[in-house]
Formats: sequence, C-alpha cells, structure tokens
Amino acid sequence: MGLKNGIVLTLGDVMVARHTLGPYAVNAYELVCRKTGQGILIDAPQGIDTVRFQAPLKALVLTHTHVDHIQGLQSLVDKTGIPVWVQALDAPRLPVNPDLVLQDDQDLAVGSLTGRVLHTPGHTPGSLCLRFGQVLFSGDTLFPNGPGRTETPAAFRQILASLTQKIFTLPDTVLVFPGHGPPTNVGYERTAFEAFLRRGVPENMCGDVAWSA
Repeated sequence: MGLKNGIVLTLGDVMVARHTLGPYAVNAYELVCRKTGQGILIDAPQGIDTVRFQAPLKALVLTHTHVDHIQGLQSLVDKTGIPVWVQALDAPRLPVNPDLVLQDDQDLAVGSLTGRVLHTPGHTPGSLCLRFGQVLFSGDTLFPNGPGRTETPAAFRQILASLTQKIFTLPDTVLVFPGHGPPTNVGYERTAFEAFLRRGVPENMCGDVAWSA
C-alpha cells in the first residue's frame, strides 16, 4: 500500500503535506506556516508540477540532487518560476542555477516559522536536513531503520558522523519525515542506531544498510 498524500501533520503553526511521486516513490513535502499561509516545497520528484499545493510557495528546497529528487525540477521551474535553494556542494549538479546556496546552520524563515539548515553529507556531499521545531525533513540522510545509501565506506562513515553530530543530538520527540517511506522519530532511530553500533561496524560497510542488520 502506498503512502497517503495530502496533509499529514498539523502542530501549532506548522502544517506538513506529503506528495509521494515518481517511479522511485519520492516524498516531496510542503511545510506551511498556518499563521501566515506561506510555505516551502521540499524536493521535486517527477510529477511535482501537477500537484495542487496547499499554499503559496516561497521556494523549493532540495535535500540533495540525486535524479529521483529533481526529476520534476525543470518542469516546475518552467511552470511557476519558483526559486530553487540547495546546499553549496550539490549545487553544481543542478540543471538550473540556484537562487540561494544554503550553508550549514543557516536559519530559514517560512512565514512566522524559523527553521535551520543541517548539512548532513554522506548520501551526497551536499545532502541537508531541515529542522523546524518538532519536525525534521531528513531527505535521504535518515530513513526508518537506517541511513541513506552510500557508495563507499568513507561516505558511510561520513553519514554516520552526520547523524551522530547533527540528528541524534535532537530531542527524541522530533518527528522525522524522510525522502522515502513513512515517518519516524529521532528517539526510535537513535535507540536502533546505538544498538547497531554496539554490534560493531565493519570497516568496509556501505551501500544499503539497516540498523537491524
């Protein structure tokens, strides 16, 4: 069964809507400030240009630039002119020039909401997560039961460092909305991650890894 599209969370002034699209079932998200009605779009899978959005969108923020997350980018930009924001190290892989290059720990305002960019390299050099209070958009850095795919052992060590330093320092109750699959939370993933580490991590580990492996 596929994930339900549409509004998946209302919490205070935060509204989150999910649009699972494309051949790789990528989760694109709208983050909307309920007080002001302003929103941002997170990621641009194939078919995103056909979506009826919940609110006017200030920008498209890309968690990374793998093709499945940007397949709908060009058509969306052509149709709407939406500004594109991306982390510096992934910017060269875009088919368009970004309107804003994001840096680690940069604050982002969406209406009356204030969030933060977390640079989390490993899946790609410029992978990022976005945290808005009790909500984290993790892209392909963190999924339920594991990290995003890595191509080399060095990249795997890098994504573990990103998770340790940037994600698993957040409160347990923070909700995680990943680039693929259902939501999870920081506390559940941290507990599973710590158990994974206790079993020992082979030096050559990389690829698709699950905490329960």
